[in-house]
Amino acid sequence: MIQPDSETLELLRKVPAFSSLDDPELQDLLKISARKRFNKNQPVFSIDQEARQLYIVEIGSFILNLRDRKFKSFKPGDLFGEVGIINEHVRTGTIRALEDSVLIAIDGRALFDGHLLNPLTALKITRELARMVTGYLRSQEQVSTGELIEKGENEQVEFKSSMRWNAKSGNNDHLIEQAIIRTIAAFLNTKGGTLLIGVRDDGKVLGIGKDRFENSDKMMLHLTRLIKQRIGTLHMRFIRFEIEEIDREQVLRVDVDPATIPAYITEANNHESFCVRTGPSTTQMRVSKIHDYIQMRF
Repeated sequence: MIQPDSETLELLRKVPAFSSLDDPELQDLLKISARKRFNKNQPVFSIDQEARQLYIVEIGSFILNLRDRKFKSFKPGDLFGEVGIINEHVRTGTIRALEDSVLIAIDGRALFDGHLLNPLTALKITRELARMVTGYLRSQEQVSTGELIEKGENEQVEFKSSMRWNAKSGNNDHLIEQAIIRTIAAFLNTKGGTLLIGVRDDGKVLGIGKDRFENSDKMMLHLTRLIKQRIGTLHMRFIRFEIEEIDREQVLRVDVDPATIPAYITEANNHESFCVRTGPSTTQMRVSKIHDYIQMRF
């Protein structure tokens, strides 16, 4: 059992699956929870293992490897393990700590046992978890990168040849980074989407080599830094990266969920801008229109 405190409650409030719970219900949730520490590279669970707990990252980071060799990373405030809990089945992937980390582990059995948790609270949580699992099945993220490239750009798919390299000038270009950030912010503010870096507008796979990062981890770290600086740390929980090999070239795939809070972009002049997706393009919204859009969207 975890003793409720302001920091822990604030962490739970930010988890979409618990957004409908009030503070007393969140405190009840902590009564069926435990804090678990993991050393770097220590596994949390393995594929085909029985699913018994639901997890929220409190400190550190974790990586999930799925059967199809895809992976997702999780940072503070992220929830994982819900697929096995909802299906009352086994784990569909393997997850381990990327650094010394701490998880809040919630007893999955309590969600289906009225003696361990208030039935109304459990119902609210299981409904949200079920929506999440259903959403995965329908989401853009479930479409393979090859299929996305074949179908071409649209409202929820954008191709970028590079993250920072300008082929015309032969130098790194902050305007190319700016276009990347604006695309991600637009996905956050609209319906979400997938950005593929290393793919030309016509679908030709170029790879990420021209960006000249020391390795793929350095590239993802650079993008993480850009997002935190230009959009904000709070939005990182809606964004996931992975490197895939397509046509013998590496492509950086960025999957973006629709955000629950507006994503403003801090521009080079320290002014803020607000972008949305309009068809297959990213549009900077006029100041006079932003308020009404936010009221409608969020």
